[in-house]
Parts: sequence; C-alpha cells; structure tokens
Amino acid sequence: MMWPIALAVPAVIASLAGCSSTQTVGQQVDDTWISTAVTAKLAADPEVNPFEIDVDTRDGVVRLSGMVETDAQRDEAEKLARKTDGVTRVINDIKLGEPTLEENIDDAWISTKVKAKIAADPDINPFNIDVDVLQGVVTLTGEVKTAYAQRRAEEIATRTEGVKNVRNLITVEAPTGR
Repeated sequence: MMWPIALAVPAVIASLAGCSSTQTVGQQVDDTWISTAVTAKLAADPEVNPFEIDVDTRDGVVRLSGMVETDAQRDEAEKLARKTDGVTRVINDIKLGEPTLEENIDDAWISTKVKAKIAADPDINPFNIDVDVLQGVVTLTGEVKTAYAQRRAEEIATRTEGVKNVRNLITVEAPTGR
C-alpha cells in the first residue's frame, strides 16, 4: 500500500513550510534526510548502541550527543557520520560513561518538559530548537530569529525542575541586508 506514503510526504512538506523556520523547506528536508541516514548507519553497526546517541543536523553539520561506554564506540559513531552523504562537518559531543536506567528516565522526562514549555511559549518557534538532556544537563541547539528568543529558551530550560545546567548553543539568524 503506497498511497499512505504518497499522502504523508506532501503533508510533512506542507507542515514544514507552515513553520516560520529560519531554514527553507529544502534545507529542513535535507537535514532530516542526513539525520535519518546517520541514525540508520548507527543502528546497523554492531559496535554502537544507537539508542544512546542523538543525531541533530543543521545545514549539513551533524552534532552527535549522548553517552557511550568506550572511546571506540564514540569514534565509530563519528566515523559513520562523517561517511554519510551530505555531511559537511561532525561535532562529536558524545560523552563516555554508562547512564543508569533512572538517569535515562529522568533525562527523557526533563526533555519532554522543556520541549513542552518551549512549544507553549508564543515568542519561540519550537521547530527551530532542539533539546537534548544528558544527566540533567540540557543542551539547546538550533537557530532563532531574535536574541530574545535565544534568551527565553534558555530561561525556560533553566527554570524547569530537574535541570542541573543549561548549555545554550542556539544561534541568532544573521539579519539580511535589504
């Protein structure tokens, strides 16, 4: 049955177009495609646990985050990302260690709360911000249109229960000359 896919693709593209993103629909689709390809490579590699690694892509730059047990797993994840079509650069923020089940549950809960608060804020476009949490430390990435939105996202994350620290890596879109 191919018709559900044929209906879903235009809906996804339309929803991307409807978001007031700082990226074009084509850039968003390309970055999503790259993230999906990297995630698939991680899942297919027996040396890497793909469930512990988060893949985010912005303008062809892949950011890997999460936690693995060994340097070899960290290096393998980076190597797989670098060998993916469309990747221009890899930022490897993967940490070494072994999170407990409780830490994983807490991090997922914190991530859900921060994402929900950002989505509810009328001054922030939630489609432009990615939220990652590792051992209570929230990392915000993406690109927003104003410095206010950048600061507001950090403020929301900082005020969320369970957050130990916030790394705000959100960039502000450069103004275009007219």
